[in-house]
Amino acid sequence: MRKWLIILFAVALVGLAAPRAEAFKGTVTVALSGEPLSMDPHIQSEFIGTMIWPWGYDNLLYAEPGTGKLQPWLAEKMERLSAQAFKFTLRAGAKFNDGTPVNSAAVKYSLGRIADPKIKSRLIPYFKDIKEIEVVDDRTFIVHTTVPMNGLPNLLRRWGHVMNPKTKEMDLPTISRSTHGSGPYVLKSWTKGQKMVFEANPLWWNNKAYPNRPQTLVLRRIQEHATRVKSLQAGEVDIITAIPAHFVPQIKADPKLDVVNVPAVRILYVGFFTAHGGPFADVKVRQAVNYAVDAESIRKTFLGGFAEPYFQMLHPWVYSGYSKKMTSWYPYDLGKAKQLMKEAGFEKGFKAHLFTTVGRYPSDKETCEAITGMVKKIGIDAPCNPVNFPLYRQTFTAFQTGKRKDPGFYYQGFGNGAGDTSVSLRGMGACKGAWSPHCFKEYDAMVDKAIATADVEEQQAAFEKVSQWMRDNATHKPVTKVHDVFGVNKRVNFIARHDEGLDPWDIAVK
Repeated sequence: MRKWLIILFAVALVGLAAPRAEAFKGTVTVALSGEPLSMDPHIQSEFIGTMIWPWGYDNLLYAEPGTGKLQPWLAEKMERLSAQAFKFTLRAGAKFNDGTPVNSAAVKYSLGRIADPKIKSRLIPYFKDIKEIEVVDDRTFIVHTTVPMNGLPNLLRRWGHVMNPKTKEMDLPTISRSTHGSGPYVLKSWTKGQKMVFEANPLWWNNKAYPNRPQTLVLRRIQEHATRVKSLQAGEVDIITAIPAHFVPQIKADPKLDVVNVPAVRILYVGFFTAHGGPFADVKVRQAVNYAVDAESIRKTFLGGFAEPYFQMLHPWVYSGYSKKMTSWYPYDLGKAKQLMKEAGFEKGFKAHLFTTVGRYPSDKETCEAITGMVKKIGIDAPCNPVNFPLYRQTFTAFQTGKRKDPGFYYQGFGNGAGDTSVSLRGMGACKGAWSPHCFKEYDAMVDKAIATADVEEQQAAFEKVSQWMRDNATHKPVTKVHDVFGVNKRVNFIARHDEGLDPWDIAVK
């Protein structure tokens, strides 16, 4: 742990350049499959939100694209004082978009919002080990935790959005459709379900480092993959995401366009609702589905060369827990699947509700429909129900809370761009996890113990034990880890990230 007791980083601003006159240039249009559920960064846990919130709200830290190495951002310095205390120094001169100075009290207010019961934040499980934010002075504060938190810097890199305390006087709907941060852009308009328009923030502290970023950013919601591709080809948009493999050749054939492909954090998987009983509460049924779903066939058929075989629920960029020893999960074996269904007392099968999103992840609808056919072979009658993300969220919550008690399972992705292991393990599997269908007390205890382990090697071993428990109990069926595949108009320069971020300061019109 000695390495955590030194200064992790000091003033070494990412992208720092000699002062230049700002010359924000042009308009860039980005098309995504969806839009944020809210622009309030302290309530939801969803990847489009975490992609867009940093446009308006600075995080305390920054992660280098590709490596995930943490670097200064709104905080210019961080020091670990002890196993349970981190000291941060804010950057001098940073201001919110209304000109109010950013200070330590604003950080305390922002992180404190997450615990406010009136907010009903889904992020509470991620922050439950934070005890207190101690304000030392306007630029210095100390985060005290109830247990050692080796992953705190990663957590604050992804979720440490700093909000203007003046929002205390605003109602939640107002905050949800506007921006009140110190980030590089300000939300100017939002036509729900269609587009969002952002303008460059002239008060951003890092403007001189990125003088050629777009003046205007337009985010368009285009749900269907094919429609996004056509819009790119027509010159209506400049960047599109989540391109299925079969569209890549036609994009590459267009001399005005390019394809950018980067290995990324998102794991696509099947999950099972178990917390309120039903067939999926039986581990043998979950194991049967694990054996019945042919992950390699899905990867080759729908994802081409833009995904990897995967055998765990943690990606390689987490600060601890990823294991190269996890080289298998439940390989395709229809015979074993049928035998397990028989042993569980479901030889004749049962009906279940299977659902997924439309266009949110590569080939999500098509994969879900293939899973319908695969589980049919072991007697599970589960037509795929592809829905837009707001309805998906509602359906998930209905099963998660027990409002729906019929057998339910789903196909989705979990990214964890933070690289904080607790976000994945608590988020996907804990009793109060934002995207957890389970409530296994033994699992929660194992995860809490691993997170609170200070020694680096002991913590790695503890996290590996959790992953083994997940595999033994078939809590999920990891199908693949996808690449992020972007279509880009060659009129813009664009740096793709590994963690599902989309940094507008790294976009420039040529």
